[in-house]
Amino acid sequence: MVTRPDSEPPCSQSPARRWCVRYRHRVLIQRSILPFTWPILVELICVVLMGIVSTILVSRIGKDATAAVGITDSVTYIILSLLTAIALGGSVLIAQAFGRRDRQKALFGASQVMNLGVLVSVVCCVAMFLFARPILAVVAYGAEPEVIALADQYLKMIALSYPALAITLSGSGILRAVGNSRSPATTNILMNILNIIISYPLIYGIDALHWSGLGMLGAGIGISAARWIGAGMILFVLTHNGSLRVPANEFLKPFSRPILREILVIGVPASVESLMFNIGKLITQIMVAGMGTIVMAGNVVTFSVLLFVNIPGNALAMAATVLISKRLGQNQTRTARLEMQLILWLASAALIVLGIMTVPFAHPIGAIYTDDPAVIDVVVNLIYLNALMMPIWAASFVLPAAFKGAKDVKYSMWTAILSMWGCRIVLGYLLGIYAQMGIYGIWLGMFADWWLRGTLYLYRMISRRWLNVYLTSRDN
Repeated sequence: MVTRPDSEPPCSQSPARRWCVRYRHRVLIQRSILPFTWPILVELICVVLMGIVSTILVSRIGKDATAAVGITDSVTYIILSLLTAIALGGSVLIAQAFGRRDRQKALFGASQVMNLGVLVSVVCCVAMFLFARPILAVVAYGAEPEVIALADQYLKMIALSYPALAITLSGSGILRAVGNSRSPATTNILMNILNIIISYPLIYGIDALHWSGLGMLGAGIGISAARWIGAGMILFVLTHNGSLRVPANEFLKPFSRPILREILVIGVPASVESLMFNIGKLITQIMVAGMGTIVMAGNVVTFSVLLFVNIPGNALAMAATVLISKRLGQNQTRTARLEMQLILWLASAALIVLGIMTVPFAHPIGAIYTDDPAVIDVVVNLIYLNALMMPIWAASFVLPAAFKGAKDVKYSMWTAILSMWGCRIVLGYLLGIYAQMGIYGIWLGMFADWWLRGTLYLYRMISRRWLNVYLTSRDN
């Protein structure tokens, strides 16, 4: 029988129980959740704002450029999902080891996750240069030749930054796992500001020099240069971090099979989940690509806007993985359960409020990106639909991130895969293509995916089966 020890006793006095529970909620929110989350929140706000500005810069080149960025991002998200999953596996291992005060294992795990991420990123970079055209032919099936040509040029330039992206993701995961969420935030903010500063003149040129710029290629160069500068900053912070300093020679150590196994136990299911999720998004991208450039551009712009709306949820999801894994490493299962619930409530409330706030500003938001009225109409309608579905977003995406902190990754993987393919792909096709509802039918399939997985994750949280998975793995 699995036991559930906890170093913190429950509030057992019934007359004072309500006050005690509320006090514990306030303490956890004010002293644990918010202090760790706010740097991530600020980081994501700045990153998304810079991403929106970057999208606007490219969209001003034309509809073809906007559509090409959307296609390229669909491919890059797959690579990003692999690197993020590796970083996630390392973060959980390091956070639990750090919570147990096993600094040696935390240090060794840091070097292993960094080296593994860089190795995978180099392989992906080479693959993009060898197979960019065939990949884009599948991803953007039905797209216009001009869009494909721009996407090919942009993708190859972005691929050069994959190793830098791996260093940034793994390094940021290491720092957050040991309680330092401010340094990754600062680094990512500076990196995205540099992206805008470098990209603008490269895209549009410099009038004083009578140079017209490089267009899409300039955008790719700007992103790659900024990512490599950011990678250098992260490495510097890692080698000077107070809570866990990672010497440069630590990264020269060979791979350790036991440590890699612990990373991959979490990383492989998480990467499969993300990979299948992004492949599913690619398939929906293919369906959207066949609907014309106007619909493609509206889809890209709306997703760019919703990245901003979803910031609180994404920030709390990132915090949940580390906070839950650290609590479990400290053997505080009761606190871990309570923190998970509080994080879910905070994320749901924030997302509902932001979703409502986007409704009256939907048209002005669309007009920021483009002056094409047809594209703006698509953006406005999709923002309205999204606002209706915000109540379930946190359960769909924040809870599985928290489960990963407890090494409960296989359930999240299978739930996400089945929900994605059953709802987003099949139902999206039936509504969008077969029933001729267009882009709105595809989005309704996506929303059905949210509701199904959100319901299943809520049940898993309430039943505490995620905790049983951790306790079983720990005892074994």
